[in-house]
Amino acid sequence: MSHWLPAIDIAIKGDRALFLDEVAALARVGERFKVERLRDCVGIAGYHAINLHLCDPSPHQDLVVQFLSPPETPAMIRVELSAGRWSPDPATNAIYVDMAKTLVGPLLSAWNKQHGDRYRMRIERPGRNRFIPSERTDDLLNRFAVLANTSSLHPLDWNRFYQLVREGRQKIPVQVLRTRLIGAGFSADKADDLAQVYGHLWAYKQLR
Repeated sequence: MSHWLPAIDIAIKGDRALFLDEVAALARVGERFKVERLRDCVGIAGYHAINLHLCDPSPHQDLVVQFLSPPETPAMIRVELSAGRWSPDPATNAIYVDMAKTLVGPLLSAWNKQHGDRYRMRIERPGRNRFIPSERTDDLLNRFAVLANTSSLHPLDWNRFYQLVREGRQKIPVQVLRTRLIGAGFSADKADDLAQVYGHLWAYKQLR
C-alpha cells in the first residue's frame, strides 16, 4: 500500500483571509462540520487556516479537512485531510482523493455559485516531479514517525529525528514530511512544527 498522498491546492485571485472566512461560513450551514477558524498558525503572522471536523458518520475516525494559506504561497490555498484512523489505515491515494472531492467539492461549488467564479481543486498526479524517497530515507523517516510518542516527544524520539536530518541524503519536501507525520498520528500543528524544525536543521546542515 502506497504512503504517498497527493498535494491538493486551490488557486485563488482574491484575499485569502476573506476566502477562508466565506468557506467557513458555508461549512457552518447545516451540521456536517464543526468549524475552527485559525489565524497566525504555528506562530507565523498571516498564516490563516480553517479546520473542518466532520460530524457525519464516516468509516474514517475523527476526519478533519484543513484549508491552509501559508504566507509563502499568497495565491494558493492548500487543502489537507487527516484522520485519527483511516479505513483502511493508512489511507490510500484513491481514498484520500475521493474524500477530498466528496467534502471539499460541494463547498467550492457553493462558493463559486455565490461569486460567479470557477475555482477548482488541483490534485497532484503521480509523475516524474514527485518526490520518491530512497530506501534509507524512507527507513529513517519510518523509524522516527512510527516509534515516536506523538503527543510529547521523548529524548529518544528527538535522537531519531536528528538522525533523520544527519544521515539523510535527500531533503524531504515539507509537504511530504508533514503528510507522513500526520499519517503516523501527529496532530496537524505538531506536524507543522516538526516540518519547520526539519527545514531549519537541514539548512544548517548545508552550511557545514
